[in-house]
Amino acid sequence: MDELELLKKDWKNQEEGLPKLSYNEIYKMILKKSSSMVKWIFIISILEFILWSSIDIIVRLSGQYDELEVMGLEGFSLVSTILSYGILLYFIVRFYLNYRNIKTTDSASVLMKNILNTRRTVKQYIWINLSFLAVTFSISMFYIIFYTEAHTNATGDKEVPAYLIIITTIIVLATFIGLLALLYRLIYGILTRRLKKNYKELQKLEV
Repeated sequence: MDELELLKKDWKNQEEGLPKLSYNEIYKMILKKSSSMVKWIFIISILEFILWSSIDIIVRLSGQYDELEVMGLEGFSLVSTILSYGILLYFIVRFYLNYRNIKTTDSASVLMKNILNTRRTVKQYIWINLSFLAVTFSISMFYIIFYTEAHTNATGDKEVPAYLIIITTIIVLATFIGLLALLYRLIYGILTRRLKKNYKELQKLEV
């Protein structure tokens, strides 16, 4: 116990010898870190847009979308693709505006507000993306299963019970959405948690 107290005393003496940062210096450091994080959120959203667009183009060029035309889903596919691109572009613009707002912030209170807005935007982006994907996937699967010949041809004389198809579809969908949510949490979650840490540091400055 005595040794621990000596270590604490020695650390305190070292801490007192270190230069103390002013309010403005600390604020500038937090501003710089926050700006960098929001910039990365903006960059990652652009990369994600490029990734999904590339996958869509590759699938279309491979001719796999021709099957949708046969099943009568080409119209739904076109509308859902346009909507998904619209959602991605909308949030890319919002992430850019968040980055620009934080970069030009000149007070701690405004920076705190911008950090909260950025974290809220990221959460909205994730939930809207996952919800849209779940809805479009569910509509497509149930249409194919119950309103096309795909189900009949696949089952033949032995018809698979509807409840079993529904349960299987839900499990597959939940697994895919869960993995995607985990990926989003890993990528965007790291940055938003760091923003939250910066927010708490700003709160201490404002006290």
